[in-house]
Amino acid sequence: MPTSSVETQKSTEGMVDYAKNSAMQQSVVAHHRERIAGLVARLGEVTPEMRIVDYGCGPGPSAIGAVAPAVAAYRARFPEAPLAVCHADQPGNDWNSLFALANGPDGYRKADPALRMEAAVGSFYEPLAAAGSVALGTCFAASHWLSQAVQLQAPGTIWFADLTGRARADLAAQARKDWVRFLQCRAEELRPGGFLFVSTLGSVPDESEINGIAASGRGIYRAIQTVAQAMADEGQLDPAVLDGFVFGLWFLTAEEAREPLEREASLAEAFAIEEISVLPGPLNPTDVYLDRIDDPATYAKLYTGYIRGFGDSSLRRQLFEPSAGDAAGADRLADDFYRRLETLYRDAPGTYAGEIWNLTVVLRRL
Repeated sequence: MPTSSVETQKSTEGMVDYAKNSAMQQSVVAHHRERIAGLVARLGEVTPEMRIVDYGCGPGPSAIGAVAPAVAAYRARFPEAPLAVCHADQPGNDWNSLFALANGPDGYRKADPALRMEAAVGSFYEPLAAAGSVALGTCFAASHWLSQAVQLQAPGTIWFADLTGRARADLAAQARKDWVRFLQCRAEELRPGGFLFVSTLGSVPDESEINGIAASGRGIYRAIQTVAQAMADEGQLDPAVLDGFVFGLWFLTAEEAREPLEREASLAEAFAIEEISVLPGPLNPTDVYLDRIDDPATYAKLYTGYIRGFGDSSLRRQLFEPSAGDAAGADRLADDFYRRLETLYRDAPGTYAGEIWNLTVVLRRL
């Protein structure tokens, strides 16, 4: 019997309240402002136009923050030069919210009404811009999501870092394939001399862990597993469905990010590596909400909102709906799940802390 199957729906479609629960993502974007502005300065004037594409933009402030320093840096030197910004993401993204923010009082377009804004709707595992048209590509907190939701026989865990055997090998192969495909698409779209800036969740060596790596958010995913397993043990979730559910993501180590850039001829010929690193996150790297740990009720609400923000679409489509059999039943399961999750974090603050390591990849198109 095969150990895995592939679903066509991408896991990130329909994320819930992502913008208001993305403080961690926003802090990472803010941390890299000067680096992004520096890349723009190195580009100089770009003809026939400066074109920026933010891949996997999402609906909220992080997307604006990723683009704003690039726009400001370019406009400071070339106030009237043609400039285009393209936001790229899945059809289910909240595009109305995104463009309202871009045009709002804190948006990058307020001071530059002549700037052309665009949307590219689709997967960043396919080309989203014309060949050779992109001067700067950014991608924040997105490339760790795989190209498609997967289903593995993996009793006892719902995420990649605790997988073993064939299930881990299958997901590792998919993750490498997707990373290569992502880079190949960007190589096609970037103009010579253009830059690709990727910042996402990563993993670091840790011999105490089952696979020798500590992955970002390990406490968070183990909290999800703890609550889901309790619900399955009580008969609320289908145990067989839970055993086959794994989040469709992979947090690369620095070595995993680098390896195909050096070994795949098409990538080695396309890119010069400027940086590949995995470092602790800039804000509370040992516990995302460490500054609220002395207020357990708030601490628990923040973690529950954060998990719901990135995880609800996967949990609902792959766990709650198959277990319940209908939308109303899935709603009831979701309500119970998040109530239990909040209780877990409130009663044991710090036990399931979300540690953050950020992978940074900066490439220059040859």
